[in-house]
Amino acid sequence: MKRTLKMLLLGVVAAGLMTGCPKGEEAKTDEPKQEEPKQEEPKQEEPKEEEPKEEEPEKVEVDEAMYIKAGYEVTCVRAKVEDTETQKGILTEVYARYGFTEESFAAAEKQLAETPSVQEAIKTKMEACTPEAAAGFKEAGAEDKPAEEEKKEEKTEKKKPAFKGGKFAGTVTGGGVTEGKIDVTIKDDMTGYAKFSGKREGKKFNIPMKGSVGKDGKFTFTGGRGANKGTATGVVKSGTANGRIKGSIHQKAFSVTFNAK
Repeated sequence: MKRTLKMLLLGVVAAGLMTGCPKGEEAKTDEPKQEEPKQEEPKQEEPKEEEPKEEEPEKVEVDEAMYIKAGYEVTCVRAKVEDTETQKGILTEVYARYGFTEESFAAAEKQLAETPSVQEAIKTKMEACTPEAAAGFKEAGAEDKPAEEEKKEEKTEKKKPAFKGGKFAGTVTGGGVTEGKIDVTIKDDMTGYAKFSGKREGKKFNIPMKGSVGKDGKFTFTGGRGANKGTATGVVKSGTANGRIKGSIHQKAFSVTFNAK
């Protein structure tokens, strides 16, 4: 009997071992979700900064005919006048005579340096350049008295002077003119010329004039440069030249009196 019970128990135990543990729900493990890779937005290219362009030098308006006259005289003075101070004094008169300053002439010279027609014209004029001519440019320009006129005067008999000629200088005020001055030259052959220069509204001007002198010492000179024109009337007596100048400066009329000694 005991043997039978023992066998039953062993059978029960063996059946339990064969059966195993009851299946339970397998532990669920959350698998990590794979994140979808973010799509990178295309980078916007930053606009390239444009390199600053080099500015071309501003061109100035130049009267070629006037520059040629001034260019010849300047070139002649530089070539024939050795003393620096003397050269500087003559060039100052040349610049003013043709409406330039030292700076504006340098700019025009640079601008026209490669213009064949201009350079050829100056080169041709240089054939008449002498030390005497260069020194004379302080008083009058090469164009003030054409060579043909000089030759004509040499062939004609000189008129007897009615009075003693000379040079007279004075200042001019009024008519909106500042730093005004006048130089009058009376020649023994009863001809003469004058140069009226200064500033008006801050702009320089230069008006060369020439004409004749009567036996009574009265003179009339006319002339101009560019848009600036003038007529000087007066009389020479007792070592002075007095008179009046009328005309237009920078297209505006003017009338001034002068007293040159």
